[in-house]
Amino acid sequence: MYSDVLTMCWSIKEVNKNLSDREPLMDYTVRYLKNACSRLGEMLIQIDAQSPGEEIGVRDRDGRERRFSLKEIAKMLLDAKKVVEFNLIDNIESWARSKA
Repeated sequence: MYSDVLTMCWSIKEVNKNLSDREPLMDYTVRYLKNACSRLGEMLIQIDAQSPGEEIGVRDRDGRERRFSLKEIAKMLLDAKKVVEFNLIDNIESWARSKA
């Protein structure tokens, strides 16, 4: 499952990186990113069911480290502002890499 999380994080980062190159497809790309973040959240909930109490440490914009449960992170993935504010994709990727 961790390798699936890593793949999804990579995909989200690649699509986001190339977002400016795809203006004609922007609506599709944004929809893809929303769906991918939603699917990533579902993966985290599945992992939480197998390993309850798991947390991911993230740094906010002020540099403070905070820890959130996988369920909290899954909910945050539905809010684009939270994804950016907590750099969620990179933090999830680092966490999954440490578990894989």
